[in-house]
Amino acid sequence: MLREPQVGAHGRARAGGARTGARPAGRAASVRPARPEDAGELARISAPFAAADRLLSRSPDAFAQRIDDFLVAVHGNTLAGCMGLLPVPHCLVIYNLCVSQEFQGRGIGQILVRQAVRRAGENGYVFVLAASKHGGAWFARQGFHEVDTESAPEEWRRLSPPGRNSALYCLRLEDR
Repeated sequence: MLREPQVGAHGRARAGGARTGARPAGRAASVRPARPEDAGELARISAPFAAADRLLSRSPDAFAQRIDDFLVAVHGNTLAGCMGLLPVPHCLVIYNLCVSQEFQGRGIGQILVRQAVRRAGENGYVFVLAASKHGGAWFARQGFHEVDTESAPEEWRRLSPPGRNSALYCLRLEDR
C-alpha cells in the first residue's frame, strides 16, 4: 500500500513517504464502488503518488473511463483511499492502491485489500496480485509474497509497463 509522499525542504517528494506515527482509528471507513462523479477525487488522491513515480499518472478522464474497476474507502463524507481491481485469468489484480495522507495509519489500505480478497474468493479467483514500486513489507503483512516477475505467467508480467521496476506481490487464496 502506498503512503502519500512527504515533501522535503526543497519542495521535492521524498521517496520513502515515512510514516510519522499512527493516527487514532476513530470511525472505520466503509468501502463502496466508485461512481462517475468520483473520478476527479480519485485523480486528486492519486496525484502525489504519481508525482513521486509510485503510481502511473492518470487524469480524471482516465479514471472516469475505468470507474467500474475502482472501489473507494469513505471516511465520514470524504474519499480516503481507492483501489482498482482488474480480473485476469485465475487472479484479481489490485492497482492504484493509495490512501490520502490525512487518512494514513488508520487501516484503510487493509480494509481495501480485504475487500479485494473477499471479491476474489467470491468470484473463484486463485490469486490476488499487486504490482508496486513500494510496499513490500506492507504487502507481506497482508499475507502477500513477492513473486519473481521473470518466472510469473505472461499475463502477470504484462501488468506493469517495461521500465517501471515494480515488484509483483501475490496472495494465494488457498493460503488464507
